[in-house]
Amino acid sequence: MNVETTIKKIITSIFDSFETGDIATLESHMHKNVSIWDIFTPELITGEKNVHDFHHKDQRQKIKRGKLTLDIEEPLVSIQKNSCLALYYLDFSYQEPNALSGRVRITDVFIQDNNTWKIIHHHEGIVPDTLNNPK
Repeated sequence: MNVETTIKKIITSIFDSFETGDIATLESHMHKNVSIWDIFTPELITGEKNVHDFHHKDQRQKIKRGKLTLDIEEPLVSIQKNSCLALYYLDFSYQEPNALSGRVRITDVFIQDNNTWKIIHHHEGIVPDTLNNPK
């Protein structure tokens, strides 16, 4: 499998794992030194314990909101030796009781660690004027 296909499969696996609550699989794609900028969290999340705690908290907020639908656009993947960038949009929609929808720009930075691609940084930013009004 080529690198671009591998990266796209990892991204899909991460969001599938988020939807099903499978934190272990989600975190298996993260480097031990991963950092995360999340659209719903004001601070940068770093460190294995903080990332793990964040993922559990994120699952709790997901459950409280309502049924979630995600749509990921085809990532643009740029490979440079042992690192790569994946740039893509994600549309999300939570149903009642706490409906919320929007469009997110995502940048994932991957590095190769022991011949395995891992995310070293995940960055989310809401696309202006899309919160509760996706494309």
